[in-house]
Amino acid sequence: DDMYWEGEGGIVEQLQGMISGLISEIERQVAREPRPKRGSAGNSSEAPVHFRIYTSKPPFPGGLPPPIGLPFMPGGPSGGDDEDGEVPTLERRLRAAGLPAEAEEVVTRELRRLRRMSPMHSEYSTLVDYLEWMAELPWAPPESPQPPVPLSQARAQLEEDHYAMDKVKQRILEFLAVCHLRGDTKGSILCMLGPPGIGKTSLGKSVAAALGRPFHRVSVGGIHSEAEVRGHRRTYVGALPGLILQAVKKCGAANCVIMLDEVDKLGRNSYNGDPSSALLEVLDPEQNGAFRDHFLAVPFNLSQVLFIATANEMEGIPRPLRDRMEVIELTGYTVDDKVAIAARHLLPKQVALHGLSPGQLSLGEEELDHLISGYTREAGVRELERKLGALCRAIAANVSEAGEAASEAAAAAAASGRATLRSPPAAADPPRFESRRRRAGRRRRRRRVCRRGREAGRLPRAPPPG
Repeated sequence: DDMYWEGEGGIVEQLQGMISGLISEIERQVAREPRPKRGSAGNSSEAPVHFRIYTSKPPFPGGLPPPIGLPFMPGGPSGGDDEDGEVPTLERRLRAAGLPAEAEEVVTRELRRLRRMSPMHSEYSTLVDYLEWMAELPWAPPESPQPPVPLSQARAQLEEDHYAMDKVKQRILEFLAVCHLRGDTKGSILCMLGPPGIGKTSLGKSVAAALGRPFHRVSVGGIHSEAEVRGHRRTYVGALPGLILQAVKKCGAANCVIMLDEVDKLGRNSYNGDPSSALLEVLDPEQNGAFRDHFLAVPFNLSQVLFIATANEMEGIPRPLRDRMEVIELTGYTVDDKVAIAARHLLPKQVALHGLSPGQLSLGEEELDHLISGYTREAGVRELERKLGALCRAIAANVSEAGEAASEAAAAAAASGRATLRSPPAAADPPRFESRRRRAGRRRRRRRVCRRGREAGRLPRAPPPG
């Protein structure tokens, strides 16, 4: 039979080479065998067998005959040659990702491996996950970034969101001014040090809003493995990049703001490496331009990312890590500050959270002062917020009970009104007209009852007249 093949693909060339070699071997074997004489018994005049491979265009509309391989094999109905297949889609996404030269070289090699690999192979899903991570990471800053907020607007936003802390807000404004002048945030790493509940995380969100960048919080407290920061190697099942690159991917921008919360509570004395040592490269402005994650195995630029760390105590931060950060100390609030914060922020927030109206719960300065002095003992305002929430829950319970009682009373009144309308009161009986004979009989019976009662001694006798 004639077979029609066309194209320059690797599979077609391999098949053509195999068929050509098979034909050559058959022709050599036929040439070495002695040809029998004519007329001998058992011989017939048969023409030699010729094999040909036609490379001209076959009469198929698509160029090649439909593939007959299994659907899970490369080149089958679900293979990687389809324009909408998995491999071509990944290739287009990687081409649009703007990869650096080293990453592009690695991706090209892995794509070549993926094209030759069957989807049933054990490494197929791991390789696809790796290429998807490479395609989804933001390798370059956005072409049209959001313009930063003016300093006057940033100052007004800080004053509205945070009460007191003038020194801290002034330092943040200075940092924002330098970022506006330089156009980037490469430089110092901020670390906000202070007791819990004083607004360190909200200050980081305000900085991200003032810069016009996406914000993501990463809690590093309790991390005991270096792989949580640098990622797992692809030899492990279910390997993933570290928390840093996961945060960058969620933000979707190479110039995002990442808050490393609770850096003073990093795990120590672990057999899986020291996570604080892994953070040295991340928080060093001179080294994080080529951060190498174990999962990606290629350098990633973190110099455009603004890192803001938070801590409660300085003793828990290792000294090498402390040297890479600029510490901003935040002190606790006074009673007057807490009264103002509760009136401006905490009470309206709790009232709206519990579904109440502002008129259903209002506390003056004296009530707030008594609540703070007698029921809260802390530097921040978390316990105060919980106490205000308890008051709102009590008011909400009273309001709900009063509403239910009013609803029941209204329902009862409506039901009684409906019953009155349905069954009107019966009219008074018409006056009865007795005949003269019947009235005389009734009088006689009444006199007879009275006489019997007097005779029995139950009724007193009537006094004689006169």
